[in-house]
Amino acid sequence: MSDREETDSDAPEEFTAEQGVQQDEEIRKVQKESKARVIREGKERRRLWAEKKTPRPSKKGEIVEDLAEPPRNDDKISKLGTLPSNIVQLLVDREKQVFSSDSGDEKPAIKPKQKRKKTKSSGIETVLLNERTPSHCLQNSLEFLKKRKMNVARSSTVLSNPNQAFRLLSSSGLLTKK
Repeated sequence: MSDREETDSDAPEEFTAEQGVQQDEEIRKVQKESKARVIREGKERRRLWAEKKTPRPSKKGEIVEDLAEPPRNDDKISKLGTLPSNIVQLLVDREKQVFSSDSGDEKPAIKPKQKRKKTKSSGIETVLLNERTPSHCLQNSLEFLKKRKMNVARSSTVLSNPNQAFRLLSSSGLLTKK
C-alpha cells in the first residue's frame, strides 16, 4: 500500500538545497548556451546574406585577364590593302572628338520642371444634396418609370380598393408562394 501511495501522489518532487542549486545552475548554463547559439546563428545568417548581396570578382574573370592575346600578324593585314590598326585607331579617336564637340553645341539647355503645388484641403467638406442638381441619368430613369407606369394595365377595382386586393391575393396563395 505504501508503493501505491508513492506512485499515485501528485506532490512535487522534493530536493535538498544542494540538489536545487545544482539543477538551477544546469538550467542557467543551458539557457546561456542557447542564447549564445541563437546569437551565433543570427550572425552567420546575416553574414551569408551579405555575401550573397555583395558582388565578388569571379575566378573565371581573373583567368581570362591572365591569358595574353596571341600576337597578330599586322603585315598580312596591310598586304591585303587595309590600313594598319594603329592608324585606324588614330582616325577613330579623331572622329570621336569631332562628334562629341558637335553634339555639345546642338543640345538645348534643359530647364528644370516646375513642380505643381498641391492644394491644401481642410478636411472633408459637407455637401448638401438639396443644393446639387440631379444628374441627367436620374431624370431619364424617372421619365422611364413614369412612362412604364402609364403603360401597365390595372384593374379599376384593385386601384380603388387596395385592402380588398390584398385579401384576394393572400387568400389565393399568390403572396405565400416564392
